[in-house]
Amino acid sequence: MLYGVFSDVHSNLEALSAVLEFFGEADVEAYVCCGDLVGYGGDPNECLDLVRALPNLSIISGNHDLAAVGRLELDWFNQYARAAVMWTQARLRPENRLYLESLSARLDAEKFTLAHGTPRNPPEEYLLSPGQFRENAPLVRTWPLFVGHSHMPLLFRFAQGSADKVETYFLADREEILPRTPEGASGPVALNPGSVGQPRDQDRRAACALYDSTRGTFRVFRLPYDVSGAQAKIRAAGLPEYLALRLDYGQ
Repeated sequence: MLYGVFSDVHSNLEALSAVLEFFGEADVEAYVCCGDLVGYGGDPNECLDLVRALPNLSIISGNHDLAAVGRLELDWFNQYARAAVMWTQARLRPENRLYLESLSARLDAEKFTLAHGTPRNPPEEYLLSPGQFRENAPLVRTWPLFVGHSHMPLLFRFAQGSADKVETYFLADREEILPRTPEGASGPVALNPGSVGQPRDQDRRAACALYDSTRGTFRVFRLPYDVSGAQAKIRAAGLPEYLALRLDYGQ
């Protein structure tokens, strides 16, 4: 099955629209979302409307989603993120608030596992180091593990023939062959598709990925979108200027 994998939309309608159009052209059969639909950007309801309408969707909440519905303390956030959460809280439509409240930050699906940050601490911990992957691996029931939160496209897996040495890759626009067990099941691997709405790898283009469960492949794609349009909405909303400026630089 071909999955469209995405994460960290952050109320950026322009970026999300570009990603969903790409998924449509690729004829994806199902969708995987690793959380943080809202926060930072100016279109929380519009983004939620689009995502809620996706067929065959596996989805979890992120830390910004949890904060927007009062399930994560605002003290956890910096001043810019906190301002955006409070702005979002005041504007979520009731049906979208209920939708976010229905999501958890981890999902153990039949064919994969989703955790916004890590299986150990789904809403808060960033998966960034080999040691974290090694420590979290025993907590994963079904591989692959899809994560978000860091806003960077990354891959973690054990080196071939090793149960301890971890390989880490920054994912560019190329196809990755994923590990398999001798029985043909997916082997231990954590995959981050990067961020749709606020990349932080010095590339301002929206990030998303295609996962082919039949072929055992994963590929990140970078897509241009109307950055100035997204920035204009942030400014019109009266949100911190920094949130608009950072979109220019992929930070």
